[in-house]
Amino acid sequence: MLRLQGLVICAMMIESMGQVKHRSAPVGGQELITLAQKLARDAERHAILSASLASQADRLMVAGLRLLDPPRPPKGTPKPRAQA
Repeated sequence: MLRLQGLVICAMMIESMGQVKHRSAPVGGQELITLAQKLARDAERHAILSASLASQADRLMVAGLRLLDPPRPPKGTPKPRAQA
């Protein structure tokens, strides 16, 4: 239980993006629920942004590979034969 209290106090002190907020009053249940909801929303926002950036990186990678890949003749076009 002491370990949980330490984690809760640490989490309560760290506001979004590193702003520190000191607390001297005991933490209530509703306050913990509010904090948990805020952290969940922040995590979801970061996950959505991360997925969007990964998707954009994939599209750029495919576009770059297409530019580096030599053009291929369309299917059905006969291949030139080597002449001896």
